[in-house]
Amino acid sequence: MAQPHRNILVVEDRRDWQDILCTALDQRGYKPCPAFSYQDALAALKEKNFSLAIVDPVLDMANRFNRDGLSIVQKIRETQPEIPIIVLTGSLTHDMTISLQHLDPDAPVMFKESWDPSQFYTLVDKLIGDSLPKDTPSSKTATSAVPASSSMMMPPPPEKARGRPRVLLVENRKDWQEIVSTVLAGRDCFWRVAETAPEALAHLDQEGFHLVILDLKLQATDLPLRSNEGWLLLDYLVENHPKTKVVVLSGRAGPSDVADLLTKYPVIGFIEKQHFTPQAIEEAIAQAAKLPALRLQTLGQFQIWRDGSAIGIWESPSAEEAIKLLLARRARGDRAVTVDEFKAHLWPLDNGDSASKKLLPLINSIRLTLEPDIEARHSNFIFREANGYYFDVDDAVSWDLMEFRQELKQGRQLMAQQQWAAAIEHFEAGRTLYKGDFLAEDRNIDWVIDTRREVVSEFYTLLTLLADAYAATANYGPAIAACQEALEKDPLLEEVYRRLMYFHRCNGQKELALKTYRDCLKVFEELFGESPTSATRQLYEAITNDETLVCPPIPHVAEKENRN
Repeated sequence: MAQPHRNILVVEDRRDWQDILCTALDQRGYKPCPAFSYQDALAALKEKNFSLAIVDPVLDMANRFNRDGLSIVQKIRETQPEIPIIVLTGSLTHDMTISLQHLDPDAPVMFKESWDPSQFYTLVDKLIGDSLPKDTPSSKTATSAVPASSSMMMPPPPEKARGRPRVLLVENRKDWQEIVSTVLAGRDCFWRVAETAPEALAHLDQEGFHLVILDLKLQATDLPLRSNEGWLLLDYLVENHPKTKVVVLSGRAGPSDVADLLTKYPVIGFIEKQHFTPQAIEEAIAQAAKLPALRLQTLGQFQIWRDGSAIGIWESPSAEEAIKLLLARRARGDRAVTVDEFKAHLWPLDNGDSASKKLLPLINSIRLTLEPDIEARHSNFIFREANGYYFDVDDAVSWDLMEFRQELKQGRQLMAQQQWAAAIEHFEAGRTLYKGDFLAEDRNIDWVIDTRREVVSEFYTLLTLLADAYAATANYGPAIAACQEALEKDPLLEEVYRRLMYFHRCNGQKELALKTYRDCLKVFEELFGESPTSATRQLYEAITNDETLVCPPIPHVAEKENRN
């Protein structure tokens, strides 16, 4: 039996388990020294010499990410490596397994749920002796060994970087790599892990990151002392990547370290490992990867707002023209503008080499105008693909043209279900969005004309459907107004003349219905030298002869007519 003067450190935050362990050790003739926290354990290690330490890896029941007990294991191995350790735990998670394999692979593990006093006494007695034989049957039955190896979570492949928060974790403790990478994977981030500053620099050269999570006190390999790699890397980030956000993940930073960080460095967060929560990492990611909200106006006067403020001045007229070109291409459903198309439209008189040298700086100036707080290559809106550049319209972008088209689409669907009031609401919303033709100020630019013609046609369709929806509810005044607005835009829409005649007649305005026909006849005879189609003439004769019309009429989708 062990001598009664042998001291045993018991690091456990739960009082019930402290009582169980200390009582058992006392009855066995040992002198237990209870420690409920990391601070208690450090103080005890300074005051006394111990023959054994019993450590729970988690010292905070309210925080499942607490690993203060593992920090005690590390401290003992750094300062008093001769002290044997028993790990006593409620459960052994994957990150704890990795950490224990790294810190003390020979430390036996006992589980609280399978607590057996006789096995506990046997194990303590053996460890208090010179050593615990690794291959003795008793040691295998009394403990659950840490697995010899464990695989880290695999980072996502390079093609997953686009459109996700990009995070670099600089940390050489395997357990904390596992803890943080689990949070990053759950947040659907693109992430990489570096154990040293040189590894971090290599990742920074290959990829732009929104956020770097950095442990300043990286443990130098095979040395008990901590290096200053973390601080040097922080200085490098501040100087060379000033727009990359930094969060410091600290094992136990001193007051002077915290003061330096807060006063001298633009870090956005400081997380102490003993108080770690996933929310702290998630909040840092959200802050670092937050995109500016862009509002695009291309119906009428062109304008872009960033976070509610108008972008008034572009670096050059070519920059504004280039972004209009990108948007015009997306408006027609295509994706990218090729490099050759940019050259032909922006610098038609320059030779190939001269234009090529201008394009990338121009694209980067647009990127930085849209996102001043990024490095140009990290753009979240303008991307390069094999055949050119494209503007990515995601959740951070609202575009009046896309919203107009969505209102038209939803209105059509509701019309098909004869939900007239709801359809009218969507059509009126689209009507309000249409503040003018697509890129109205660029009236004569060839690559705008086709897109503008397409959007104008969609506007005529919206007005026609709006008139039909109003007429379906016998609300002829607004129906007539919608038709008149369409004819003001294009006086050659014969199907709209016919609707206007019909709605005037249903509204008890026979003379206005007949006048509408005469207006239509005049326009078509002057322009085409012929009368309107037979459908329009037949409606005119029915109104002239006071024939009965179905009021309200059954609305239908306007289509282009074949002239007879």
